[in-house]
Amino acid sequence: MVTMLEVINRIPTVCTDILNHREATFAALVDTVKAHPEINQILLIGSGTSNTSAVTARRFIEKTSGLQTICVLPNELLHNCFAYNPQALYVFTSHSGTSTLTCEAAEKITQLGFLTAAVTDGADSPIAKMVDVFINQRNGVEEYLMRTIGYCSSVLTQMLMGLAIGKARGVISADQETAYLEQAQAGIAHHPAIVDEAMTWFDRNKEKLMAAETYTIYGLDSLWGVALEGALKILEISKRRIGVGYEFDDGMHGPTMGYTSSNCVIVLHDGGREDLRAHQLVRFAKNELGYGYLIGENPVDENDLAIHLTGGEFIFLELSPVVQVLAYRLAIDYGIDLTDMSYHSETKYFNTHNEA
Repeated sequence: MVTMLEVINRIPTVCTDILNHREATFAALVDTVKAHPEINQILLIGSGTSNTSAVTARRFIEKTSGLQTICVLPNELLHNCFAYNPQALYVFTSHSGTSTLTCEAAEKITQLGFLTAAVTDGADSPIAKMVDVFINQRNGVEEYLMRTIGYCSSVLTQMLMGLAIGKARGVISADQETAYLEQAQAGIAHHPAIVDEAMTWFDRNKEKLMAAETYTIYGLDSLWGVALEGALKILEISKRRIGVGYEFDDGMHGPTMGYTSSNCVIVLHDGGREDLRAHQLVRFAKNELGYGYLIGENPVDENDLAIHLTGGEFIFLELSPVVQVLAYRLAIDYGIDLTDMSYHSETKYFNTHNEA
């Protein structure tokens, strides 16, 4: 069986395929958007990795589509939203197309007569048949339930969806589209080198990374979504560690007072407006806890992972492989056999997907 590292290394191929087929992927959506000029909002609905992908893509979708874009969990949409927007586009993401509450929400909103779309892997998936517009994320077979390709394919598809909507609405010019696509290509091209660099970084800091019991990951803007996904991957892949993801500023209000020497703080950093506080937070973790790392631009010291980011709006492609490799190495260096699926005992008690 292929290793999870080999799966992570397939991400650039899948993402290139998504880019190459984007016109066909979004043809129906573009026609629908042009036929519905009243659309004034986009809602992104999904659970787990589908939700973290939406958090990652949300800002870019809003920026390029020109429409307010918000993320909503299926449970919230089903039971705690009482004023649905009839002029919104509701986009449901489910890799398998079988996520129980996401499907329930998609079916409900479609029956209400509101415009719906599904980002999923295959026109035959259950959720694709419940909505008005099918959007193929072109993920393909992924050997592990802990989605790594699926996260990246979902984010990229959602971001390209925003670009397609913006172009259809006349918000984005052809030149702007070209510039964004070049950024995506640069992010994809950088991915293989970063996987190698992340492996080397783990080896360099292995003793401390393996000793940490909990991991707190910080990210700003789209990197908040990467932080959430990284924390999820640490928990579900390593199985011996707890990961928590925070929006950068939110995570500096309270959580830092509870950290101990068993906690590792990781800041995903683009070198932008929070450069000073990013350095302050990492220095606090290094000096007071013993575990602190900056991943990205402007490292604090030689123990950080310096990355000159080239992907522009698509830097998730450059920083997500670091947290994926971290989760992978925490597992295999501890001796966990990731090919053994027998540990999924929770399926004897509850189900989150309506598998056929």
